[in-house]
Amino acid sequence: MAGMNMARLGKKSLSALFLLGAVLSAFSFSMQHKTNEAAPQKQSCYRSSLSDINVLNIIGSRTLWSATSKKAVFSTSGDTASLSDVAIDIPSENARLTASRGQYDMDNNTLSLSGRVKSQVKGFDVKTSSLQIVPGGKLNTGGSDKVLLSKKGIKIEGLGLEADQKKNVRLDRNVKAIFY
Repeated sequence: MAGMNMARLGKKSLSALFLLGAVLSAFSFSMQHKTNEAAPQKQSCYRSSLSDINVLNIIGSRTLWSATSKKAVFSTSGDTASLSDVAIDIPSENARLTASRGQYDMDNNTLSLSGRVKSQVKGFDVKTSSLQIVPGGKLNTGGSDKVLLSKKGIKIEGLGLEADQKKNVRLDRNVKAIFY
């Protein structure tokens, strides 16, 4: 494996993703509970959703992070939410993460992003087709997913990515670096 250091997202920043999940979980539980009371015989057909979601984490006058999604559709069991057009901004880390689709698993506290996944972290642009964020702040792609890291003067590509809160980023194989 090839490894390199890159700016990290702090614990508070990564926990922001899990707080978004908590908000989605609370909404899903609330809607499922209301459905059970109102029409228990139709629960298997019931689906709830939210549109134009904007979640902010503000302390004092400072925004720690914000997350948006065009739409969240909750599973009938209420344990997952399918997201569209996801964006997460973390101003203190100068970081932005976007994806065309996402799946939040409320039982496991994981966020899986897919489609055009892009991230900008302190000058680095990261592009891949999927990314999973798991408890503890670890990020990874599928082992065969192509990953492109670029910054002025350097372009690194490879297959499979793992990152942690200790600023460690690893590309699993077929790593190429181009300096210009």
